[in-house]
Amino acid sequence: MIKLNICVDQVAAIRNIADRGEPDPMAAIILAQIGGATAITISWASDTPFYQPQEYALIRQLIHTHMNVIISPADDVLQSILTIRPDMITLVPDGYGHTGMENEWLNTDWPEKDASGRSLDQTIRALQQQNILVNVLIRPSAADVRVCAQLKTDYVHIDASVYTTAGDADQERQTLNDLASTAKVAARMNLGVSMGRGIDYQTAPDITGIWEVEEMVVGYAVTAKAMAIGYEQAVRDLVDVIRHAPKGYE
Repeated sequence: MIKLNICVDQVAAIRNIADRGEPDPMAAIILAQIGGATAITISWASDTPFYQPQEYALIRQLIHTHMNVIISPADDVLQSILTIRPDMITLVPDGYGHTGMENEWLNTDWPEKDASGRSLDQTIRALQQQNILVNVLIRPSAADVRVCAQLKTDYVHIDASVYTTAGDADQERQTLNDLASTAKVAARMNLGVSMGRGIDYQTAPDITGIWEVEEMVVGYAVTAKAMAIGYEQAVRDLVDVIRHAPKGYE
């Protein structure tokens, strides 16, 4: 079964809006794992921090499954992140929306270069030397996959937002085909495949049907549903959706 990676950034964002201790992202991490999540994702965003500096070490201790941290490839951030030793780092460009669907980065040179024009190769090597898996956010594009293969990343994280925000059935079919073909190219190049950005309870079955996708990352949809039925049950419901989704996508 495809792995379910839960992002708790939205929980932290709601907490920070109210400037109070609730809802507690630490509790969400625990409940997500009890509910069946096989991984937890958080962001290390220096411009709009979701977590207090002292919380990262606690988060590392609470995650007993697989810890993924989303970061932009800035030197100061990389040095800090190494202190908590996550299992995986997902590199994202400037303009990536950590809790929204901002796509300013789509017309940039990413993943070939970061915002300063530097190649990602040194950043990737530095992380891999610390035994941290490296994932890179890409468009649903074979060209982006080839760049990541040349950079020798471990995974690619395919942006599903064009599919999840499609306006009609024809666009849904086309964009789902694009996701599936990109995943196939990545698998042929021996890259692991994860997918995220906008996936919810309605679109998860189609993503599950793409054989090459090893993991989906879901955040907002679970947080929204949790407001009505609780975080653990919201995760359990999504696990159930994935478990019973039709297998295989052509």
